[in-house]
Amino acid sequence: MKNRSALFDLIFLLIIGALAYLPLIHQIGFTHDDWYLMFAAGADGANVFHEIYSGIRPLRAFVMEPAFVLFGQNVLLYNLSAWGFRVLSAWLFLWLLRMLWRGQARWTLLMAVLYLIYPGFLSQSNGIDYQSQMVSLVLAMLSLALTVQAYFQKHLLYKTLALTFAILFGFIYLGLVEYEAGFEVMRLAILVILVWRATSGTRDRILAICKAWIPNSVVLIGFAFWRAFIFESERKARDVSVQLENFWLYPIQTAYGWLVQVVQDFFDVTLSAYVIPLSQLTDHIQWWGGILGIIVVSLAISFFNKMQTTDDQIDANTGQIMREVLILGLVTAVGGLILIAMVNREVYFPSFSRYALTSSAGVAILIVAILMQVNRNATRNALIAVVLLISMLTHHANTVKHVRATAVINEFWWQVSWRTPQFEKGTTLIANIPSVATEEDYFVWGPANLVYYPESQNAEIIQPALFAAVLNRDTVQKVLTQERQEYDNRLSIITYKNYRNVVVLSQPSLDSCVHVVNELQPEYSASESDSIRVIGTYSEIDRVLVDETPHTPPELVFGPEPARGWCYFYQFADLARQRGDWESITRLGNEAQANGLSPSDAIEWMPFLQAYSIMGDVDRLEKLAPEISADQYVALQACWILGSMQGISSSVAEVINSQYCLAS
Repeated sequence: MKNRSALFDLIFLLIIGALAYLPLIHQIGFTHDDWYLMFAAGADGANVFHEIYSGIRPLRAFVMEPAFVLFGQNVLLYNLSAWGFRVLSAWLFLWLLRMLWRGQARWTLLMAVLYLIYPGFLSQSNGIDYQSQMVSLVLAMLSLALTVQAYFQKHLLYKTLALTFAILFGFIYLGLVEYEAGFEVMRLAILVILVWRATSGTRDRILAICKAWIPNSVVLIGFAFWRAFIFESERKARDVSVQLENFWLYPIQTAYGWLVQVVQDFFDVTLSAYVIPLSQLTDHIQWWGGILGIIVVSLAISFFNKMQTTDDQIDANTGQIMREVLILGLVTAVGGLILIAMVNREVYFPSFSRYALTSSAGVAILIVAILMQVNRNATRNALIAVVLLISMLTHHANTVKHVRATAVINEFWWQVSWRTPQFEKGTTLIANIPSVATEEDYFVWGPANLVYYPESQNAEIIQPALFAAVLNRDTVQKVLTQERQEYDNRLSIITYKNYRNVVVLSQPSLDSCVHVVNELQPEYSASESDSIRVIGTYSEIDRVLVDETPHTPPELVFGPEPARGWCYFYQFADLARQRGDWESITRLGNEAQANGLSPSDAIEWMPFLQAYSIMGDVDRLEKLAPEISADQYVALQACWILGSMQGISSSVAEVINSQYCLAS
């Protein structure tokens, strides 16, 4: 491989990676585990990662600590860093492949491209939490490449150095992400291929394979020994002895279960990865994503065709390379799934797409092995185009999904900050955020504390001031039965959720504003979830401290303040209602209407209806009556709430009875 052509190949991979992952990257914010990681680091400093990861993956602290020192809470820098490591791993993968199959520049480059934009891994946009995975990927590829380099190296010193660093980087990448141990299967397969070429005879080949693999086996055997017998894991899912207990008790049944899971996962990482993720993301595909896909396909087909040489054609038609490519692809794809099955995990899109990452290298090689069998150039180009287009559209749609989720989450907390100057310490928040799955409690208490209480409440441990409970059936039951507080220790972060001290925050739909439910006067949108209606009467509005200094969400985390549309006026009107400041509500209503603003959700007129009733503004009440009456559920609530108000005039009472209550 000439230096000039090698440089072009690296630039080509860089361009493909940029087109796949960089558009809109500046609009992606915190997600999933980012919330508790960034809260903890912001509260206790970068060294907190050693405490967080000490019981699961201690080496990760050595990635996250310098990353936080460099990037702080700037999610864009983490995402750019994760992207850079992803591209670097593709470069190293290409180097590895070029050493294995010299003279196969076109095919090896295609393998690297397919690996780089493999559509079965959907967490690239989660640059904070997956920083360690990307570093691990780089070290895994570097370790494998150095193994091959050591095999070919004749100089003893250089051979020893290459092998030493291959082993060292092997330990580190497994220490960061142990479920990437499938790369050790790939390492063995590579050595078998290399030895098979250079030797003949079964006995000689077996001896040569053992000789080549024994020093490299230190990586897997050494790490497995440390993990099983020295390291004490806090999580049973990562405790090998616990996971293997069933095997010792029921070896045949357990092994059969593993086999079935590996077969199923193999189907997922090969075929399903190119179908299911895209089918799940079709609502997020935009026109310009298709254009990006077409550009990549055009560039790739043109580039690959220009790289086609006579030697490539001759080699591609020989059985040896085809067999090697097929075997390495198959073994790597399957090998990446064995440990996953053994620890009772599975590849599942989109939630557990990370378990497909190791196998993605094998899938890329396997696809090329199939393409090498196609003799007609037009057919082969069409297949390449389909695979690349699916990959590009998947990553484009996945990015758009993350961007939209970020926008929803950021606006949710900006609205909460407008409405709520401060929450009382010890409050447990229950939040309903539209179109965003709130899977863990820290998806809520993380952003809440970053806004209101970014410091730890305990000098000895990491303890947020606000807690949260996930809105689900279990939480509803515990609120209704008034369960006492629950202690939880998540990676050294201590929380005490209490179902007797809850504040319910709900945004019923994307067209609604955030509603802080008031136990004294619960009011619900027609779009509200049944769970919120059930627990609304337990939402303690007094825990919203209306006289405290307002808190502004940090722009670095939550982006700039959204446009001051209807929800801005509604939130301040609702805050004024809690204070009993009816004149301010009237002023806010006048200002909103002067700007041509009105709610999409009729229940949001309620603070203004109450203010107009108290202030005796009959004209406004009459003008709004048709809009309220159009939604019978809201009209019924308006009748109850307005009709029960004290101190209203007889003329106001008449309008309420005639135009609100009769309509309901």
